Amino acid sequence: MKKIVNRILLLGAVAAMFSACEYRDVYDAGSQYPNDKVYIAGVYESVIYKVDELITSEDAPFRYKIDAENNKLLIPLGVYRGSVWSKKDVVVELGVDNDTIQGLIESEELVGEDGGIPEILPEGKYSFDSEIRIGSGEDLGITNLAVDIPFLLENLDKRYVLGIKIVDSNVDINEDLSVIVFDITAGLIEAQPDFTYTIDEDDPLKILITNTSLFCLDYEWDFGDGSPAMTEEDPKEHVFPAVGIYDVKLTSKGTRGNLVTMTKQVHIWENITEQYIKNSGAPFVRAQLVSGRVDCLKDWDCTENVKSTYNKSKDLYVGGWQNTNGGVMDFYANEATGGALANAKIYQSFELPAGAFNAGFLPSRFIGECDGYFVVARGTSLPDAEDMASDPDVLAFVQWDETAEITQHSMEFSLEAAGTVTMGFVVSAPVDSRVQIRSVSLSK
Repeated sequence: MKKIVNRILLLGAVAAMFSACEYRDVYDAGSQYPNDKVYIAGVYESVIYKVDELITSEDAPFRYKIDAENNKLLIPLGVYRGSVWSKKDVVVELGVDNDTIQGLIESEELVGEDGGIPEILPEGKYSFDSEIRIGSGEDLGITNLAVDIPFLLENLDKRYVLGIKIVDSNVDINEDLSVIVFDITAGLIEAQPDFTYTIDEDDPLKILITNTSLFCLDYEWDFGDGSPAMTEEDPKEHVFPAVGIYDVKLTSKGTRGNLVTMTKQVHIWENITEQYIKNSGAPFVRAQLVSGRVDCLKDWDCTENVKSTYNKSKDLYVGGWQNTNGGVMDFYANEATGGALANAKIYQSFELPAGAFNAGFLPSRFIGECDGYFVVARGTSLPDAEDMASDPDVLAFVQWDETAEITQHSMEFSLEAAGTVTMGFVVSAPVDSRVQIRSVSLSK
């Protein structure tokens, strides 16, 4: 029994010896870790680093900061060390490399939604540390691209790009991730408050508001009518106490902390449609020349090419009125009048006193393509489309096509002296196109 035990102990000692040798071999082989590699942070999916959105929360990722003391926009620039063994200092040299930018423009990756192409950030308008040091035991080195704010303020409508590349290092460089292109929207650093509005169709004292501001952190609305200021981002509507002209002020704070105020004049008009315009629509009334779905408009004049339908029982052509929605003004391009419409006109003349006016129309629908004008002119006729901009008798016009929104469209004009004016439409359209108008209006 004793011999067996001794033999087991001996075998165990031999096994332990071989095991120790094997462990030392594995340790020695693994002591040479893979070489360090450095690369620029944030370029896994794209080399483009966009700086184009306002940071509205303190918890948001650091994409830029404002250095108010030095008047700089600071954009973070980081270099990572990729390694399982980080027990030494890494020194990385950075330099400008804009060679990548032209390729990104050709591939349309840098082309904006509006088709705009950015400019290269001029030398002298930025700075960055050309050397980043990653200390022993650390994985990341950070510096900032500092861009001059005064330069950006002078060019708020532009985008600027700058390429930065790792050009040298005391460790290996991951060439696939060694370049970053900063795409900077200059307007980001200045609040740009703005809004549009329309007059409510049912309440002429009410405006419907759309906030179109850019890069604003907060808002204050002063409607200029004595009502309390509002701090909502989008108040949507406001009712004025009476007809008149109001200076509406919108004040906003930007990312630099400064306040910017824009003022827009809002004219609340008095509706005088029924006093001057006969058969103004919603619905339009037919002339009752024939029976059926198509007729002429009562109280309106038109050119012959508007009369697009032949009525056999009365042996005449009619057009300009169609019974959609109870009755609309109708321009219909069909073969009966030679196909396409060219300068088809429906219009009405009336006397107006001197003063400022607002004329409007509400489309009903568009079928196919069209090129249209809503126009007010002195005298008893309307010009052709090609003369619209040059005719001295034209007081105002709105040009539109089939993409126009089905909403109220308006224009302002003024008369220095009382006189006759003509208001109406001039339409050109290819065969089978159709333009229908719901109503017209006039205010002062």
